[in-house]
Amino acid sequence: MALGSGRGRVVAVGAMWALALGAVALIYLHFEPEGDDGRTRELDDAPVFRAGEDLVEGPSRAELDVEAEAPSLRFYRGGRRNTGRSDLRGPRSARELWRYDVGARITAQPVVAPDGTLYVGAHDERLHAVAPDGTARWTAPAHARIWSAALVLDDGAVVVGSDADALFAFTPAGETRWRARLSGDADGPPALAPDGSLRFAAGARLHAAGSDGRIAWAFEAPGLFLLSSPVIDVDGTAYLGSLDDHLYAVAPDGRQRWAYRTGDDVRSSPTLGDDGTLFVGSDDGHVHAVSRDGERRWRTDLGGFVRAPVALGRNGDVIAGVYGPQPRVVSLDAETGEIRWSFLLSPTESAEVGVASGPLVDAEGSVFFGGHDEFVYSLSAQGALRWVHPVGGAVDASPILTADGTLVIGGDDGVLRAIGESAPGDAGAP
Repeated sequence: MALGSGRGRVVAVGAMWALALGAVALIYLHFEPEGDDGRTRELDDAPVFRAGEDLVEGPSRAELDVEAEAPSLRFYRGGRRNTGRSDLRGPRSARELWRYDVGARITAQPVVAPDGTLYVGAHDERLHAVAPDGTARWTAPAHARIWSAALVLDDGAVVVGSDADALFAFTPAGETRWRARLSGDADGPPALAPDGSLRFAAGARLHAAGSDGRIAWAFEAPGLFLLSSPVIDVDGTAYLGSLDDHLYAVAPDGRQRWAYRTGDDVRSSPTLGDDGTLFVGSDDGHVHAVSRDGERRWRTDLGGFVRAPVALGRNGDVIAGVYGPQPRVVSLDAETGEIRWSFLLSPTESAEVGVASGPLVDAEGSVFFGGHDEFVYSLSAQGALRWVHPVGGAVDASPILTADGTLVIGGDDGVLRAIGESAPGDAGAP
């Protein structure tokens, strides 16, 4: 319909501008947290240390003790070392117990509070609190997509990052406790240092903050993004990968200890082994084994991107997921890097498709993960297929085992699923 002429056209154009400005305002409000109400944390004058410039030297750290932590459901990958191991026994057969439909892609691993509440973020820009039976408890806004796992603190608060350039802390009731405004997307899972402080990546920076969200320092890498969750060593040193092809070691004061160069982007979160060796995958197609002093122990070519974190097996091996053109899960000898076994998924023509779900190893050594081919898998400790369960989309998220041995995993179809025994009674404590 024509707008008309003269005053009528001016009024109509003015109305259109008003609608456009209103839409912009709504978008702004949608993506931005509320104004400063005492809960917002700014970067302020926190020092920024830069990779390759602000260095700390010290004696060899190769003989440090390795923290013998029990796996915790509150953490991404089970704890500060990102082992991907559980002390629980997972389902030996597969039956879907319940589903929680978010309606948007889920790439984050769920975490579990001591009362059994599951927390998972999604691309609907919200953190979801889900009861053990799969019913909703509450949701809270994160103002942009959530890509990665949350962290449950000792007092029950839940910390999670989002693409709103912010890290949020919510109370167990879903109220905002604080939010830290950052200089980039917070896409890596937050971690907890031994002293109770937080470590988390946002943009190209690793941040240290107190449990109140106040930033203590930032470490800046030259790449565009830090996507991995830092491993935190017993002395507070953080290890994480960067899109500038490096694995970095960052001292508790924010300065660089060392940098280990791979052949391409490091999107994977590293894993700290039982003997202190660091294991990390890279887009160069290798899994790298690195000492705590930054020296290579071995590297193994797997022929595809390794973007999911590796898991520690029960037989002196590490378990890695590999992208196309031959997507598979591989067991490597932790001492030598030699391939022990390989389980092949459906081949693909794309190098950008494959096993993005970090493998989970249960108390028996069984392996659980999701695939690009819309299935959830369970393998024996020797790499034989135990069961496969169909889902409605690709699975990029890592799974978790809850206290009763139920496997919970999210998918690209926007559904969080709980998988238990076909005949109940076998899963849970070994």
